Amino acid sequence: MNFQDEMKKVFLQVAAGVIEPAEWEQWWNRNKDKLEAVLTRGDQMRIMPAMWSTGYYWMKKTQSGVAYYFHTQGRPVKVSDYYEKKVQEEEIRNRRRALEDFDRSTASVRQRWEQYLAGHPLETVDFDWKRLLGTPPAQKPPQTFPYKHTRDSEQVKEALGELKLRLKENMQAKIGPLAKAYGMKKAGPQTFVRERNGLAACIKFIGYFRGGGYEAMHCYLCPVYALDTGILGLPGQISNGECFRRMDKGWDVIEYGLEAVDAAKVEGINRKFDDILTFLAEGVLPEWQKIDSLETYFAKERQDYLKATEKGPTDPCTHRPMWDLRQEGKHPWRADDYLFGVWALLSGKEEEGYGYLEKCVEHGADYMKECLKKRPKAYNDKREIMAVLYYNAGLFLGTKQIAEPGQRREAVRETYKEVCRFMEYYHGLAKRVER
Repeated sequence: MNFQDEMKKVFLQVAAGVIEPAEWEQWWNRNKDKLEAVLTRGDQMRIMPAMWSTGYYWMKKTQSGVAYYFHTQGRPVKVSDYYEKKVQEEEIRNRRRALEDFDRSTASVRQRWEQYLAGHPLETVDFDWKRLLGTPPAQKPPQTFPYKHTRDSEQVKEALGELKLRLKENMQAKIGPLAKAYGMKKAGPQTFVRERNGLAACIKFIGYFRGGGYEAMHCYLCPVYALDTGILGLPGQISNGECFRRMDKGWDVIEYGLEAVDAAKVEGINRKFDDILTFLAEGVLPEWQKIDSLETYFAKERQDYLKATEKGPTDPCTHRPMWDLRQEGKHPWRADDYLFGVWALLSGKEEEGYGYLEKCVEHGADYMKECLKKRPKAYNDKREIMAVLYYNAGLFLGTKQIAEPGQRREAVRETYKEVCRFMEYYHGLAKRVER
């Protein structure tokens, strides 16, 4: 057998996925001079890139180069998915190892947070959410459609109606029972809310455009008086971890009603809601359940833990952080000054609280001036988020003018009640109110 026949035999083994990376590397190095003589420079670089190292990721690159080589020879070959599967297994192992290292690096702050929680007994939720996974019990059988993609308005109407039905089935069978178990109530067909000890929690499914389905899910926990800005949100490994990654992929199956919702698509919708259910049940809601008061929400131990988890471990594939929630400086609207300013006032730290609020009001002065010219009562519209923020901050800051300490503290309490009354409407906890 001449060398070219041997080379093609080995190449076919690579295409079939029956040669391991170390074995391949040894064969290539033994025959490097001969290979350089019979292969073009381009084939060499495609089959054995300069950065090649022993592993399935690079072996998959080699397989692609081999397939291209046979294609140019007029002899296309079928390639095995063996290396692809091994790459996926490697990625999972490497990501798991990186997350384990991350857990160890944040263990000290997490332990302090857990010690704080141990001193504040919590109400636990015992709910078997896994029984909700799969096909909803009352789901109607999938329909058979004479088309795949819609071509006229009647087909669009039919497909959109079927999509909405499948979304409703899953929402009622999976998200609704889970939300109810955690004390949340419906504030619309796709929104669930809860108020507990001055804290507002919200899960909202959002459809931005006209596809008819859901394109995102917005979750937040914050004081009732505050806005859903993401400040003091969830730990990074929950808000952007593995469950989030699975949940965040493949939303196209529940976004658009522009093709027939056949059996395959119905199953895809069911699986996507399983991902959403798992993300909420394993991470978001149990984490929120730990926060049973404003004191716990603002606890230094919790703030330190959230700070330590803002930046995730390095992704072994991209070599970038798996997530990075760090904000450059302060929130652009100074919403953090409002958040901490009001809490400082409620905690009796007047100098600190008014200092925060002054910065917030000063930052929004020009915006409010222009906004109120166009819409004098914009602060009564929950769609005008910035106007609501700066108006609330101004109400609290106004109490600073009261000279007598007792009257000033009473004014802060009354302002807090008034602001919360409106913000309950803002968060979907109550009907519309005017102020």
